[in-house]
This record gives sequence, C-alpha cells and structure tokens, in this order.
Amino acid sequence: MSGLTVTTKDRIATVVIDRPPVNALSRETYREIRQVFDSFRDRDDISVVVLTGAGDRVFCGGRDIHDLRVERSGPKPLNVADPMHLTREAFFAVRHCAVPVICAVNGAAVGAGVALAAVSDIVLAVRSATFALTEIDVGVLGAASFAQWMVGPAKARWMFYTGQRVPAEEMYRLGAIEAVVEPTELLPRAHALATVIAAKDPVAIRMAKASTVRTDTLPLETAYRTEQDYTQHLSAYPNSAEAISRFVDKR
Repeated sequence: MSGLTVTTKDRIATVVIDRPPVNALSRETYREIRQVFDSFRDRDDISVVVLTGAGDRVFCGGRDIHDLRVERSGPKPLNVADPMHLTREAFFAVRHCAVPVICAVNGAAVGAGVALAAVSDIVLAVRSATFALTEIDVGVLGAASFAQWMVGPAKARWMFYTGQRVPAEEMYRLGAIEAVVEPTELLPRAHALATVIAAKDPVAIRMAKASTVRTDTLPLETAYRTEQDYTQHLSAYPNSAEAISRFVDKR
C-alpha cells in the first residue's frame, strides 16, 4: 500500500495521505507523491491542490521507520551515489507543482510531515496539530532546512536538536501557517480557499506559481526582474487582455 488517494472536482485536486495508523511514508509513497504532483503539470483540468492526511490524529508521521529498517537490512540500492533521491524528489515535486498547493494539516506533522507543509504554498492546521522534527530520536537526520522556511533558523535548530513538538498556535504566531481552525472547519476552509484560486484564470495562476517558485530564494533585484519577465510572458496570452477588459468594463 503506497498510500495516496486522489480525487478531483471543480478544478481542485484533493490528495490524501492514507497509510494507517500514522500516515508514515514508505519508499513507494515517496515515489507516488512525486508521480502524482508531477502529473498535474499536464492536466489542464486542475488549478489547485489540497493536500491532507487521512483520519483525525496525524497528518503525516514522517518516514515509515519499519520500512526504513527493511530497506537498510536489504541489498544495497543500485543508486549508490544518491540512495535517498526518492525523498528529495517527492518534496520537490510538491514545491514545484504546476499549481498552488494548500496543505491542510489535520493532526501531528512529524519529520517529513513538516517538510510537506513547508513546500506547500499555503498551510492551514487544526488547533490540536503539532509540528516536530523527531529524526534525532530514531537515528536519522532531516527536514531542518525545510523548517527554516517556516519558523526561521533559530527555532528550526531548537526543533531539530530537541525533537520537541511545536503547537499549531505557536506556528501561526511565527507566521508559518495561514490559519488555525477547528477540525470540522479544516477541509471546508481549505476547499473554500481552493475554490477562490480555482476561479482565477488557469494560465495566470500557473504562471504565478512558477514565478513564486523561481523567485522565493533570489535576491530582491533578481526576483523582481524575474517576476517582470513572467508578467511580460503572460501579457502575450489572450487571457491577460481579457482580464484587463473585464476590470476596465467592471464585468
């Protein structure tokens, strides 16, 4: 069981991590995440993705340690120079998804769960959700670089070295997540936001996503020049002229 379910409706794709009991990720799940999020590049019926976990307790419990133990006890991987490429490719497939990704954190986000939230565009979380980097407790490392995007270097180091959990309210205070909601409100709120995005021009929203991914690690001058390049690119599409006409004509 690799662990993803995907449904689509009204230009919104909902991707659910479904690997009981704690939605931990196996090698095959990482492979499936990469394939699913890469596939949205070629789907013109999708404008936004909602990513969440099954159940009401854990969004993503991180790497499946049982699967990791089996992996380490088996034959050495063929890709000896880069044996952990699947993990990296899965995270970057979410980050580079052709359309915006809304992460609806329905419970604990641990290790890889923090990384998945960090590479999403917008994060909502239930009030009981927590975020933790517990790799230090199981003999592995990872995800601190992703946590820095959410909470800054100092807090990320604290999370990395201690393995302690950070409540959703604290993540909100630090600006890491958009909103903290009650469990019954999480998916309705995520899909309401997705509906707003899905109503935008599909060409414009994809260019906006591409522009954001390319500029968020660049110096200001280079980033803004890149945004201008994307604006010029978008202006060549009829969609842009029509949007201007709608605004001017108050349609």
